[in-house]
Amino acid sequence: MKRFIFGIIGLALVALVILRVVQASADREPDPDVDEIRQRTGIPVEVARASIGPLVVRREFTGTLRGIRSATIRAKTGDEIIEIPVRVGQRVRAGDVLVRQSSLGSVAAVRQAEAAWEQAQRTVERLQPLKERGAISDQDWDNAVTALRVAEANLEAARRAVVLTTPFDGVVTDILENRGTVPSPGDPLVRVSDLSRIQVRLQVSPGQARELAIGQPAVLHSHGLEGQVTRIALQADPETRLLEVELTFPGAAAAQGVVPESLVRAQVEVGRRESCLVVPQSAVRESVIWVVDADELAHRREVRLGLRGNGNVEVLDGLADGERVVVAGASLLSEGARTRVVGGPGM
Repeated sequence: MKRFIFGIIGLALVALVILRVVQASADREPDPDVDEIRQRTGIPVEVARASIGPLVVRREFTGTLRGIRSATIRAKTGDEIIEIPVRVGQRVRAGDVLVRQSSLGSVAAVRQAEAAWEQAQRTVERLQPLKERGAISDQDWDNAVTALRVAEANLEAARRAVVLTTPFDGVVTDILENRGTVPSPGDPLVRVSDLSRIQVRLQVSPGQARELAIGQPAVLHSHGLEGQVTRIALQADPETRLLEVELTFPGAAAAQGVVPESLVRAQVEVGRRESCLVVPQSAVRESVIWVVDADELAHRREVRLGLRGNGNVEVLDGLADGERVVVAGASLLSEGARTRVVGGPGM
């Protein structure tokens, strides 16, 4: 009985194996390849629409902020500083006293200048009656008057050596010494800047300079100022190989927040189109744009480009307003390939 049962089980196993072999050898449709899948479902892409509109291109630069004029007041003598009657941030006018030094070390020079002036003054007074009577030549009189003027200038210079003033209207931006110190001649004491106008000095490469021109609009967002390009150097710095560019802004209203010699970011408008055909920069690959037509098929377009910047590009030729251009997924496309738009502003 057991043999009979085992025989039936064996026959069943053999039949099952034969059935599996037959099923495995039956004809099956081959799995589709990647190209066939793409042809049926379409290559996923993101698109945007070419559109007519304005295009403004600005370039951002980092530069050094400063007033239109600046001066460093330096010690002329080695005398002790006895007074600094100004403070940082104070507005001053031309001729205002910034520093007074003791005249003890310079007293000899002042006295010598005073003696020379007094002698020249006496000479003129002595010759005055002779000049009126015609008893001396015009040359002798002119020489005496000139000598007096020179003596006056020398005396003023000697006195001013210890009383230092500002050469122009401005703002005190730094005080480098304290009352009671004894500087050496030439030591910087006070810095003054004229902030009636503000400049930003840039260092740019020759390639960047080719986009710039005198009069281009510039914006200093940190101070809310609008100005323009006022100078472009024609020769590069021999060490940095960079060109110096100056932007100038009206500064009186914003002078309170200006920190001379600080770094700031400024934007320069290097190009503007009031109306042109524009596409996103991401749609362009070496003057080639992929376009998706109404049947969702992709077409390669050679285009001529113009102004570019701020993420957009001007298309001069090869594209029409309203056409959908591929901004993502173009690397998988070929001419006539079926696409499937999955996103983008041109859906």
